[in-house]
Amino acid sequence: MDLYQQVETYIRRHRLLSAGDAVVVGVSGGPDSVALLDLLHRLAETWELRLHVAHLHHGIRGADADADAAFVTALAERHSLPCTVEHVALPDIARREKLALEEAARRVRYVFLARTAQAVGAKTIAVGHNAGDQAETVLMHLLRGAGPAGLRGMLPVTLLRDYRLLPLAPPPDPALRLIRPLLEVTRAEIETYCQQRGLHPRLDRSNLDTTFFRNRLRHEVLPYLAHINPQIAARLRNLAEVVRADYELLENITTETWDRLLVETHADALAFDLAGWRAAPLALRRALLRRAAYRLRRTLRDVDFVHVENALRIAQKGA
Repeated sequence: MDLYQQVETYIRRHRLLSAGDAVVVGVSGGPDSVALLDLLHRLAETWELRLHVAHLHHGIRGADADADAAFVTALAERHSLPCTVEHVALPDIARREKLALEEAARRVRYVFLARTAQAVGAKTIAVGHNAGDQAETVLMHLLRGAGPAGLRGMLPVTLLRDYRLLPLAPPPDPALRLIRPLLEVTRAEIETYCQQRGLHPRLDRSNLDTTFFRNRLRHEVLPYLAHINPQIAARLRNLAEVVRADYELLENITTETWDRLLVETHADALAFDLAGWRAAPLALRRALLRRAAYRLRRTLRDVDFVHVENALRIAQKGA
């Protein structure tokens, strides 16, 4: 099976697209996004997709960033596709929002893609995250102490409303979806595809800067772990698949239990049935507490294992 067939099969399996969809494709100019655009452009012929290219100039790499924007614009013209390019001053935004540059870049990018999708009437945004990115994400979440939700890694499709964006940005369309058609494709496969298709993507030298956490994982930590287990990247991806299925089961059980045990709802507090709470397994009580925290705070940012365990102890004393 060639890469085109592999990606089309993945899209069908996860129902990422339907015939006639309008899709905004995030294109940085690198190998992943260039391959993604080429694959979706080929797919558009039979699926009647309406593609719109979107590129964000972060304002941090000078002439290289200018060249990236020009490259993506020319690439869109070559495919006869509409293209939106936007310039931002990322360092200023990072300082204003008190975010690390890496995190600010991620959030600003999604705000831009959401705004572009809404402007062109698209309900789907496609990005080029690949299998290597998935392994890095799982490891990054593991090192940061994530629970099952984080160890799922990146999902084939998510709603953009579930992402932490910028406080002053308007909320995205609740139905706006983010899809990752290349999530099971390795970097080596993408590079081979680009060569075979005569594609000449840009190379972002900032991806080599190991002061960024993800780059350090990619260039230092994962290669070191590969000396211990050459299959480490595949093992991390497998872990994400297993945890994803387990998490879906836990979420379903949590929803059923929540509906059964929740007895009072206030602006700043929730009350559960005492007997039912006592009878619930530990994993379920943790899940209920995390859901309660999200309902009350509208975010789980800064809610970690220690907070949940402290809340459990308080709840048990109260019981």
